[in-house]
Amino acid sequence: MDVKLEQYRIFYKVAICGSFTAGAEELFLTQSAVSQAVRGLESALGVELFIRGKRGVELTQEGEVLLKYVGSALALFEEANSELGRIHDLEGGELRIGVGDTISRHLLLPALERFSQLHPRVELRIFNGVSREAIDLLRSGRIDLAMANMPIERSGVYLVGEIPIQDCFVAGPEYAARRVTQPIDFQTLAHHPLILLESKSSSRRFIDNCFSEHGIILRPGIELGSHDLLLDFAAANFGIACVVEEFSRKALESGRVVRVDTVQNLPRRSVGIFTLRPRSTPATQALLELLPV
Repeated sequence: MDVKLEQYRIFYKVAICGSFTAGAEELFLTQSAVSQAVRGLESALGVELFIRGKRGVELTQEGEVLLKYVGSALALFEEANSELGRIHDLEGGELRIGVGDTISRHLLLPALERFSQLHPRVELRIFNGVSREAIDLLRSGRIDLAMANMPIERSGVYLVGEIPIQDCFVAGPEYAARRVTQPIDFQTLAHHPLILLESKSSSRRFIDNCFSEHGIILRPGIELGSHDLLLDFAAANFGIACVVEEFSRKALESGRVVRVDTVQNLPRRSVGIFTLRPRSTPATQALLELLPV
């Protein structure tokens, strides 16, 4: 049965107006085009929808039934179009984001505060998890955007932005004054008490890979699940922590921790921003414009 939506629209208008002529005028179509569309609909459905008379048309029993359903369907289409318009204009809809604690605190939250001020009718939903979990949520279609530490396995998703970050080593002032008075190489650093993120995090894997390229296996004394805890333990002089410089500026500027200089430099990496499709939704694009990409 080859029936087009436009035929239902024409049928509905003729039924409401009570004549082909009035319906054609409402639709800005010729009367012959309207009559042809209705005849095609009747032929496809195998029923007669109108009783045609000199003063107009009346619905048959079948026409009455169809009118009830077509009216409801067209109302739903109009509602859907309106909702899509609100989403496009950022006057409705939602934005679902998967992100870890540290990235959320230091990169996402400032942008979200501004986003909420600009687009208060867009509902925000935040899913917390490590980078790998955020990417998995994106692949499953449960979120619209994921922020993840790079490098990360990214098959099936699209990288739409990157925020560069730099890892560095820090220690408490007392520990640094006693144990680290000059730049040290990676081999020497590995023999200090190390404070690192837990092994399942992508940031930790990045550091492990950097040291393994120098033939060094890291065996930290303390493994933590939070970047802020790394700073806390380093400030308490438990050893040397590997942190993200951009996320540690307040602690460094206040002197709560001090930088431990190394002979070799850790390569720069980035926080990746991912979507499920190459073209971002209006809400996602609006957030991207507020992030420091």
